[in-house]
This record gives sequence, structure tokens and C-alpha cells, in this order.
Amino acid sequence: MNRRQYLATIGCAASAFLSGCLNDPGTEGGLLEALEVDKPPNASVTAATDDRISGVAPVQDVIQRVSQNESGVGEVEVSEREYDSVAQALSNLPWYDRSEHGSSYPSGIYIQHDGEVFVVVLTPFCTDSMFVDAQSDRGEYGWGGCINSS
Repeated sequence: MNRRQYLATIGCAASAFLSGCLNDPGTEGGLLEALEVDKPPNASVTAATDDRISGVAPVQDVIQRVSQNESGVGEVEVSEREYDSVAQALSNLPWYDRSEHGSSYPSGIYIQHDGEVFVVVLTPFCTDSMFVDAQSDRGEYGWGGCINSS
């Protein structure tokens, strides 16, 4: 490879990297939010005891928090170490998209615990690095975008 080809290759790789084409949501962790809601008529609801999430501590924690909170809302910060496992567990559950059903119910993953229904969403924290872009398209577990961490 001559010098010109080498520089062109490095330049293209650097451009892709710095332009945000290499998204890595969850690099700084994220926020797992739950809201107590009524079940939409066409939503699939997953039991909190389902094997796919029963052993995922942050999911169980947020369900416990929201079920004990009178306001019907709860949140749990997910560390960068936990983020991928939580995202993977949630991506295996059915996503309810309100736009597909012309509904006013919130989009998200519906989970049932002790007769109550909750909608759960995982959102990554934004990164401060120019090398990593946490802005993400909606995955199977969240609305997309990111939240500024404090």
C-alpha cells in the first residue's frame, strides 16, 4: 500500500468515527424508567417473573420501586457495566408502538407485576466524548436519543 492509499484509508476511517457513525449507546450507562399505566387493548404484556427478565436486577428494582411509589413512577440508573445486559433482556420482549395502533398509550415494553401493569423504557446517558455518540435510533428497548447525565 502506498502512502496515498494509506492516508485515504485512515482519512475515511477517521471521518466515519468522528461523524458519529459509530454509535455506542450506554457507554456511560443509562436510565431505566417505569410508569404504572392501564394496559392498551392490543399490547402484549410480559410477566415480571418471565425467565427473560426475572434475573435482571435493574428491571426487577425499577418494577419494585414503581409499585411501592404512590405516584406510579420509578427510575433506576443503570451502570455502563449493566447497560448491555439490561438492553439485551428488554430487546427480547414485545415492544408496543403507539403510532402503529393510533393510541394515546405510551410506547414501550409492558410488564405486569402483582396485577399492576407498567410501561418500561431504557434510555442511554449522553456521552461527553467527541469519539462516542450516544444518540441512538429507537431500539427494541427505548425511545431513542439520550439523556444528559448529571
